[in-house]
Amino acid sequence: MNEKEEDMSRPAPALSVFLFAALCVFVFCAAEHSFSVEAQGAPQMVLKQQIHDFKNVLEGELLEHTFEVLNQGDEPLKIERVKPDCSCSVVHFDSLIPPNGEGKIAVTINTRGFEGPERWVVKVYTNDPKGKEAILDLRANIKPVITLKGAPVFLTGKKNTPITGEVEISTELDRPLILTPERFTLSDKVTYSLSEIEKEKRYRVSFQNVANKRENYRGFLKLKTNFAEKPDVTIWIIGRFEN
Repeated sequence: MNEKEEDMSRPAPALSVFLFAALCVFVFCAAEHSFSVEAQGAPQMVLKQQIHDFKNVLEGELLEHTFEVLNQGDEPLKIERVKPDCSCSVVHFDSLIPPNGEGKIAVTINTRGFEGPERWVVKVYTNDPKGKEAILDLRANIKPVITLKGAPVFLTGKKNTPITGEVEISTELDRPLILTPERFTLSDKVTYSLSEIEKEKRYRVSFQNVANKRENYRGFLKLKTNFAEKPDVTIWIIGRFEN
C-alpha cells in the first residue's frame, strides 16, 4: 500500500472531532433527561397498618376502624378509588394527600347476618407509580347474639304419622330475651308451641306435623326479639314424607 492509499484509509481529523462532539452531546442530553425525570418526583404511599383484627365481637355490631396513610413522596398522592369487597362496608377517605402529609381511610362494617371467623378486604387505588393498588384487611370473630339449636327442622317419616321436632333459642347476653311470634307460613300443615326453659334466657319451640296432610312442604316461623342487634330470628321447617 502506498502512502496515498494509507492516508485515504485513515479518518479525517475533522470527522473524528465531529463524531466525538456528537457523542458528548448525546451523553449530556441523556443525563439531563434522567435528572429532569428524577427532579419531577412522584408520590409515595405508605400505610402505617394494613391488617386490623377486631377479635371477638357480637353479631349486629358496627365495627369502625381508621387506617392512616402517609405520603412520603414529593408530589401530591391521589387516592383515586377505595373499593370494599362487601356491601356491608362503608368507606370514607381523604382523596388528596400533600407531600409529607397524612390522610385517613375510615371503614365501617355492619356485622348483621355474619357468624364465626370473618374477613373483609378493601382495595385502595392511587397515583403512586410504585404502588397503584394496596389491600386493607379487616378481621373479626363474630359471636351470635342469639343461638338456635336444632334448626332447620326436618319433619320426615310416613304420611299420617305424627312427627315432631324442637328448636332451642338462647342468648349469652346479660339482659332478658323476649320472643314474640311474628309470622308463620305453615299454619295449615304444622302446629307449634313456644315455651320458656329458663326465664327470659332460653326458649323451646316445638313443632308437629298435621297428620292428614300428605304433600311435602317448606316454610318458616319468624319470631320478633327485643334485641336491636338481632331484631328477629327465622326457623325453617321442611316436611318430607313417604307413602
